[in-house]
Amino acid sequence: MANRENGRGRLLCLLEILKKETDAEHGLSTQDLITRLDEAGFPVNRKTLYDDIHALEDSSVPVEKSGGKVPKYYIEDREFEPDEIMLLIDAVESAGFLTEKKKASVIKKLKSLTSSAYAAQLNEQIHYIGRHSSTNANILYNVNTIRRAMAEKHPVRFLYYDFVYGQGEVARHGGMEYILHPFAMAWRNEFYYCIGGRPEQSEEGTAKIWSFRIDRMRQVKVDEKIKLSKPPKGFDVADYMEKSFSMYGGEPATVLLRFKRELLTQFYDRFEQSVKVFEDSRDKSYLLANVTVHVAPTFFSWVFQYGGGFSIAEPKDVKEKYEEHIRNAQDVQKGGC
Repeated sequence: MANRENGRGRLLCLLEILKKETDAEHGLSTQDLITRLDEAGFPVNRKTLYDDIHALEDSSVPVEKSGGKVPKYYIEDREFEPDEIMLLIDAVESAGFLTEKKKASVIKKLKSLTSSAYAAQLNEQIHYIGRHSSTNANILYNVNTIRRAMAEKHPVRFLYYDFVYGQGEVARHGGMEYILHPFAMAWRNEFYYCIGGRPEQSEEGTAKIWSFRIDRMRQVKVDEKIKLSKPPKGFDVADYMEKSFSMYGGEPATVLLRFKRELLTQFYDRFEQSVKVFEDSRDKSYLLANVTVHVAPTFFSWVFQYGGGFSIAEPKDVKEKYEEHIRNAQDVQKGGC
């Protein structure tokens, strides 16, 4: 029994050595493997090592052997290629809803999916500049709680926090408990959002869609006494996110945009290519398009960033709000130092 258990342990140790230390460019010879196993407390001779390697191969472990005078063993075929791991690491580091500690933990696990040599190369390739990190260590707990609420068909209750100068993070509305019926969760602009309705706390019932940054939600819990309400008919998460411009609210409206012909690429960077564009009959160097947006400061900021290249032609009330937004910004600038 002891020999059998020792053999299982040796096989697992051999597999770990091959997965961690080898790849197509970094193999280990028979003697290298015997030395590594001996250091790990599993002394072995060449015949036993060969038997162990064959046992791994019979178990569908893709152990490969290089040619040459001194053959080397390695594992190349893995669940994730180095470039795929790099992509996942970049996504984790870009996730503003994660704390630095949680990012480091997840990235460490991702690096363990490849060899130590490739993991070292990944370290050299990663350069993160200006990325956001959350201060809420319970973000993943919040996400799991919301997922459970959606699966069990219940809303969630929570407190929502804002930053207040001189006070730090403060619960919104004096610590009011929000009730949200989650329709979906979405990742946008480095943050995780929960999108849903608030029929118990909104005059519009489920007609109005609300979005909350999950890292700013606190004390999230499932309200098992209330049944989850359904989203409005025709609700589409992707469409909602596109129109809400970075999740900063505002009322939806159809707006006629006027912009320079050479900015068509920038227009389609923001809107679907199915949106029809037509020439301005008064000046063919400009184009026009009707788009549905959420009228909010973030939308105005997007229009303004092109220095007059984009403008709001209609409706009049949205155009006036945009002009007022610009005037207010100028007044603030004049009052500065």
